[in-house]
Parts: sequence; C-alpha cells; structure tokens
Amino acid sequence: MRDFGESAWANDEFAKNYLDKADIYIVERKKMFWFISSFFSHFFNREKDIYLLDLGCGDGILTEELLKINSAIAATLIDGNEGMLEKAKGRLKGFQNVNFVKASFQDILNGTINLENYDFCVSSLAIHHLEMEEKAALFRHIASHLNSGGYFVNIDVVLPPSEELEEWYFAIWKDWMGYMTDRFNIKDDIPEDIVKRYKDPLSTNKPDTLGNQLKALGKAGFKDVDCYFKNGIFAVFGGKK
Repeated sequence: MRDFGESAWANDEFAKNYLDKADIYIVERKKMFWFISSFFSHFFNREKDIYLLDLGCGDGILTEELLKINSAIAATLIDGNEGMLEKAKGRLKGFQNVNFVKASFQDILNGTINLENYDFCVSSLAIHHLEMEEKAALFRHIASHLNSGGYFVNIDVVLPPSEELEEWYFAIWKDWMGYMTDRFNIKDDIPEDIVKRYKDPLSTNKPDTLGNQLKALGKAGFKDVDCYFKNGIFAVFGGKK
C-alpha cells in the first residue's frame, strides 16, 4: 500500500481541481449518488438513530445527500486530506451529529484509529487506490464494524474483464466528457490520457474487476452482494451484514 502522504490526493490543489470537475470526469456521478440515496431511503426509511460511516469522504457531498433525507443521521466522515475535510465541514455546517476524522486507509487497516459500529457505510471513488488484497482486508474491517443488518455500498471504478470491453468503456467515457464540456460550455481541455490514468501502474489507482470485488465482499461475510448500477468502468455495489 502506497503511503497516502505520497499520493496526489494529499495535495490540496490536485484534490480541489478534481472535485471542481468531478461531474465531467465521472460518468453519471449524480445518478450514482441518486442510487445510494434511493438505497438508503428504501432500507432505512423506518429506522431511527442511524449511524453512518463515509470512507474517503472528500468534500462530504455523498453524506450531504443522505442527510437531506434524514437530518438526524449521526455521521462519521473520514478522509486523509485535511483540505477536503475542511470543505466537508463547510458543506455540512448546518447539520448536527457530524464527526470528522483525518485518517487514511492505512490508518484504518493498521488499527491506528478506532472505529465505532455503524448501520450504513458508504464510500465514493476512494477504495480503488488499494491493492485487491487490501480491498478485501478493508471489506472485512468494514463488516466487523457494521451492526447486524447494516449495509455497505461503494461507488468506484472497476477493471473491465477484457480489453475489448475496456475499449468500449473508454469510448463511453470520452463521449460523456465531450457531452459535458459542450453542455456547460467548458473550454478547459480534458487531458488526453485521463481514461488510462485510472489504472496507471505508476499512479495510486489499483482498480480490480467487479467480479473479484463482489467475491471479496462475500468472503468478508456480506450477504445479498450485488451490483446496483453500472455504466462502463463506474459501478455502485455492496452488500448486507
């Protein structure tokens, strides 16, 4: 596992630039948030005293979507970037029972920080920075901190099972970015190599196939493991404790 402090995400300017253009770079980002909101509304609509964990929370946008549904959620947001946590604090300043923790996945897996038990754990485009063995270890760790009947739902990039599918998914991705820049009349150039960065061995990105990750969730003890939404390399998937 590469140390978080050595990654681009530890750089505030890099992280800010990414989030400023996230809806351009990420295919159907808002729709994936909608799926998690729908999931939460369906499975927790009668629940009270809900404890939420957001891993790699960034600027807190996903937690905000859930707090809009139920403002009484007790939320814990974890991120390794102090600048992102400050943005999350600003975004969520109108909500109560929100706790912020500066920590990396290394800190979680090494037991440097102590997690409580939660009813719902979410993550968005963060776990792909781990190797597959580390992803599996994190899934087990999440399962050990979920209450019985709790859920884990993850938005992330996944590695296609073949080069033929990858080529098509890249075309979808490029079409999406072209559509979004035209729609919002954005003049900034999209880096030509962005579609390959997601699995660049020199970067911190370590995506794996959806199938491998669903199997890892099952081995970690999750039930009803499934993919809830997928568009090219972007997927929403998870399971029940």
